[in-house]
Amino acid sequence: ELSSGINAEYGQNYVNALQRKMTPVSMSAGAPLKISANVQGIGPMFRLTIEVMNTSNTTPISGAYIMLVTNEALYVMEKCYITLPLLVPTLTYTVNMMVRCTSEQGITDSIDVFVYVRGRSAPVLTAQIDMPASEAMIVG
Repeated sequence: ELSSGINAEYGQNYVNALQRKMTPVSMSAGAPLKISANVQGIGPMFRLTIEVMNTSNTTPISGAYIMLVTNEALYVMEKCYITLPLLVPTLTYTVNMMVRCTSEQGITDSIDVFVYVRGRSAPVLTAQIDMPASEAMIVG
């Protein structure tokens, strides 16, 4: 659990990121990153795979981490804060986790992904993952 002060800071950064629109490629010269995500499964358990790549040819990035935000009434995530290792240029780093859909109504939502680098108050990269409907809830 993160403290209230940190949650407030991330909440404000979240709102700011939404106002700037979500984009999966960083335009920041100091943190050139690319992100992709894949959702596997038919529900209610989904496997979420997130790949982060440092697109620089020469400069590694340290102190990067991922924050995941979603509707907690619909999804339970294995983790919402992921510390990334040193991001070596042109290598792809993969994070896998499980996400459980708790809705029995077939309702879907998205998971917002924010990549931060320590020392910066705003995310250097944002993306939105649209979650599929849970087949088990629709069929059952």
